[in-house]
Amino acid sequence: MKLVQTVIIFDQGNLAGSDGWATTYRMCSGVIQKMVNPPGSDRFRIRARTRKRDSHGRETSQWNRNGVSPIKSQFFSGMAKAKWKTEHKLSLESYQRINRSLQPLLTYPDLQPLSDGLHHSVGDFDFAYETDSGFRTVVEWETGNISSSHRSLNKMCLALIANLTDAGLLIVPSKALYPHLTDRIGNWQELCPYLAFWQAVGMKALKRGLLGIVVVEHDELVTDDTIPYIQQGIDGRSAEGRTKIEGQ
Repeated sequence: MKLVQTVIIFDQGNLAGSDGWATTYRMCSGVIQKMVNPPGSDRFRIRARTRKRDSHGRETSQWNRNGVSPIKSQFFSGMAKAKWKTEHKLSLESYQRINRSLQPLLTYPDLQPLSDGLHHSVGDFDFAYETDSGFRTVVEWETGNISSSHRSLNKMCLALIANLTDAGLLIVPSKALYPHLTDRIGNWQELCPYLAFWQAVGMKALKRGLLGIVVVEHDELVTDDTIPYIQQGIDGRSAEGRTKIEGQ
């Protein structure tokens, strides 16, 4: 699999030039570049989407697409072999408790401080790594729903603001790869309009921290049946897509 581009959304403290960032980025990008399809080949080849046909051979509005679970599993296996910590937990409880500069939440119309306890966990990061020098990086692989990509970037911003990591990296499919995968998954094109928002958060709320997106793509697109479609999962967008098809 190839890296189309790596985009730095914000870099407070010039971390992109640090040894710590270079080390963790090299490890993560190395795993991506070793990903192949079909298994055992020397590059990542993927079958192009095609229109489904009904019982009369007519094209329908539904597409034959590739699943994403096996792709994700291959990345996860490579990162685990590279000694990244998996399912790294993040809790904002200590940050919210000790940070006195946060504006209290008020209820309306009495405008009194919110007394209910807040939920502090925002879910685990896919991967985390700390170099010998102490540079911390978290990584999220996003081939889930597009809303999950937004949540991942928001979560990384929170972790950076709370000084729970030094860098966050999101990995998403390119505009060219996205159409051939499960419908409505996270992708670079749909995130672009919101980059200014995350950039503003980083530049105004941080003195130190880096947030980036890696855009990945197939090495070769196959338009015939020389390779099969990648198997789809049993949940999320894959399950929804099958339900639509079965209901036709």
